[in-house]
Amino acid sequence: AHRILKGPKKSHIHGTNSFMVYWPDHDVFLGIAHFHRPHDRNKNPYARFGHHYTHAFYAVSSSAPFALKALSAEWVLPATSKPNDAEIIQFASGLEIEGEELIIAYGINDCESGLVRVQAKDVWEILKPAQPGQQVIDMMKPLKTKS
Repeated sequence: AHRILKGPKKSHIHGTNSFMVYWPDHDVFLGIAHFHRPHDRNKNPYARFGHHYTHAFYAVSSSAPFALKALSAEWVLPATSKPNDAEIIQFASGLEIEGEELIIAYGINDCESGLVRVQAKDVWEILKPAQPGQQVIDMMKPLKTKS
């Protein structure tokens, strides 16, 4: 059975997990979301529920009414075996702030786990501020296709 969404246009962004961390330096909750392709989830030779995952950081106001404050462009983590490439399935499953670093725990191809530390200031720099009332779908840019 296929689920049909009615109403306004929806983005294909998914919450990686429901856990967000409070970032006191910026008074926001920070989370990681993901996209996976293909969007249709049909059977394919790569993975049962999609592949070619990308992630995005997002920030939400720390008090009600909770609203989107910022969104990053899509990103992937480098593969451990090929640093200039990424696995087709990466799933960020944990996020923590420790001093000046963010710690991201993630799954690799549904078989292994990984942990990476990134500078918090670098993450803040890639977050694009959202205007009041702006939603994820309003901030997404369409993927370019080859002609």
